[in-house]
Amino acid sequence: MRSFNKIGLLVTAAMLAVSGAAFGAGFGLYEQGAKATAMGGAFAATADDPSAIFYNVAGIAQQRHASFIAGGTGINFSNQFTGDPNDAFTSGATGHYRAHTFLPPNAYFIMPVGTNLTVGVGVFTPFGLRTNWQDPWIGRFVSRDANIKTISLEPAVAWQTSDGRVAIGVGAEYRRARVILANNSTLPPGTVNVNPFNVRFIDVANAYLASDWDHAWGWNAGVLFKPSPTWRIGASYRTKMDINFTGNVTITQIPTGNAQLDGLIKPELPPSQPVTTTLNFPSITNIGIATTAIPNWDLEFDVVHTGWSRFQQLKVDFVTTPAFGFSRTENWKNVNSYRFGANRTVNANWDVRFGLLYDKTPQPTDNVSPLLPDADRQGGSFGLGWHNGPWMIDATEFALHFKSRSTQGISQPEINFNGTYRTDANLVALNLGYRF
Repeated sequence: MRSFNKIGLLVTAAMLAVSGAAFGAGFGLYEQGAKATAMGGAFAATADDPSAIFYNVAGIAQQRHASFIAGGTGINFSNQFTGDPNDAFTSGATGHYRAHTFLPPNAYFIMPVGTNLTVGVGVFTPFGLRTNWQDPWIGRFVSRDANIKTISLEPAVAWQTSDGRVAIGVGAEYRRARVILANNSTLPPGTVNVNPFNVRFIDVANAYLASDWDHAWGWNAGVLFKPSPTWRIGASYRTKMDINFTGNVTITQIPTGNAQLDGLIKPELPPSQPVTTTLNFPSITNIGIATTAIPNWDLEFDVVHTGWSRFQQLKVDFVTTPAFGFSRTENWKNVNSYRFGANRTVNANWDVRFGLLYDKTPQPTDNVSPLLPDADRQGGSFGLGWHNGPWMIDATEFALHFKSRSTQGISQPEINFNGTYRTDANLVALNLGYRF
């Protein structure tokens, strides 16, 4: 039964969810401030609240009051899987995500120093979320649960010219991340892997992986230029980053009800052991142009370029039994998202905001799976801003629709799971702020 290397392969496949979460558009979180989210994320040239530390760090230089904002974004995903009618394994199967509300937080503080300099610090969650499938789930042999958590701390500084027309800023990002993954394993192809009494696949083992909180440093920089009183141009760059993950995978045998079969399976399972891999987080470049040429309106259009092409393969090492290690080709590509936002000043206390988004997926069709069923997406947002004296409140509703994504019957042999995924997300962002 040396073919039980399939167990190790499936454990390694679960590790691939790490890469999906780190690089997949569905798990990259660009919603790091309620005002920017209300404007569809088009904020590089506006950058007029402390969340500029994330969107364009140069923008904090134009803010000449000490300010603090804190809040988060509540995110709910719904996903439906429908099996490929031409696939003997998935035909007629369906699946759904478990209900979860994710609350990635953010907080920012900025303080002017002298007449041209501003310093600040931000805490935000640039990647994360979860794909957790409800039982019974036919795709449990690929992935049952993938839970990715990140948190970043960024001290920043920005400077502007005395006339305020040009500003530049830089920040140093310290990012921590953790991964928890789970999937089941069945008998390998060519064996009797279906229970003849209930015609269900036999689960023989569960793999549960939990990494440490591992970390890395990166940096970002931004520039803001105001060629005229009614036009602004902003650009920012967040560097690529590599995190070396060390985790432990626990392999637990699942009794099949057949003592003889269980006895044959047990010695072929890999032992619980440390697992290591390196994830190559992408760079992000953002360019935006904004105008106030229409009275009481602030309009902005951004293009965000994410450098996923550096994610060409993933190598996973098993420390105790290196033979179970795995290297897989990914061939992801660089993609752009296109964002439009509008802010209308209603009166001295209220603003109304709108946003639109189109975001391309970097994921090739043959890599689409329960680990990461990513797709091109379209979104619309609406928000309100209230400010009275030193207090500020920003609230946003953001609806995100993913285009239907099919594997088109070409799922990679390592995955071999064909079907169609339909995903929607609803995001509610809230920030409370105080200007000193």
